[in-house]
Amino acid sequence: MESITVETSLNVPVHQVWESWTNPKHIKQWNFPSSEWKCSQVTQQLEPGGEFSFKIEAKDKSKNVQVDGVYEIIIPKDEIVYLLEDGSKVSILFTEEGEETFVTKTFDADEDESTLDKLEEFHQAILDNFKIHTEAYFK
Repeated sequence: MESITVETSLNVPVHQVWESWTNPKHIKQWNFPSSEWKCSQVTQQLEPGGEFSFKIEAKDKSKNVQVDGVYEIIIPKDEIVYLLEDGSKVSILFTEEGEETFVTKTFDADEDESTLDKLEEFHQAILDNFKIHTEAYFK
């Protein structure tokens, strides 16, 4: 199994980055790879053992991605670890350095070489949307 890491830095304090990452009203504003997509559904119990579900779909309804899992670790403003339905583990770290907050997402990917690049691009695009939304909202 391969591991993929995507990351970004934001000029926003970690408590606001955390708010944007964990609040469903914010998640719906950034949890998709491009303007052709939307996040139409978010449910979550943000606690160890809590379940979550996100639905990301193309606005033209041609494709959708359902993401379901269970939180393993929740350390506010520091770390989130969860397991997806397929058993893949995902870790998100929040690190504040001066005026910047770094978000690093690492996840398992059981894919072939050609799919890994597309998966990395997809997740980086979502993280880029997260940065755009969060910096605009909190500035």
